[in-house]
Amino acid sequence: MSQAIQLSIVDDKVKVSTPYNAGFVQKCRNLRGQFKQGAWWFDDSIIDYVREAMIEFYGTTGEIPYENCTLLISDYSDTEGRGPVVLFGCTIAIAFGRDSGARLGDNIVFISGDYDSSGSVKNWTTSVRNATFEIHNFPVPSLELSDVKKAIEEGWCKVKYNKKKRPAEEIQAEIEALQKRIEELQTELNQ
Repeated sequence: MSQAIQLSIVDDKVKVSTPYNAGFVQKCRNLRGQFKQGAWWFDDSIIDYVREAMIEFYGTTGEIPYENCTLLISDYSDTEGRGPVVLFGCTIAIAFGRDSGARLGDNIVFISGDYDSSGSVKNWTTSVRNATFEIHNFPVPSLELSDVKKAIEEGWCKVKYNKKKRPAEEIQAEIEALQKRIEELQTELNQ
């Protein structure tokens, strides 16, 4: 299974791959991470801080395989000055100027409503109005994040689980990854 969120140890470095999230990028910079080869790289001495940041922004570190789901968002409106409209860390729409129009973010399926750019040349905005859309490939562990839980409780966000049967090899790989992680935690506990 290919996961968008992954943490791995390569030699004496921690390699982190995640979907773009502006808050997470700032946290990575604060942790003195370097972005190269399409991933963030950190010194392995701060792995605990990196894990905490990943849990804060994504609900998982990706060290253990996770499932994805789809979020159905109803009647959503937001405007962002000089940047993208972001919901749950996902870019919904982004404009690059007043006259550029807006384009949808990755994994967004727009069903109804409107998205565009507006404002002045120097102070343009990205707007999403009265929109119904789906966010695909949303990590199930991220459903535990407080803003996602609140939206589900309020009823404007619904979860659709992907109901495909997983291959036996994938399940076995997940069991092995969990066993490895348990062994790491037991070693850490005994130190």
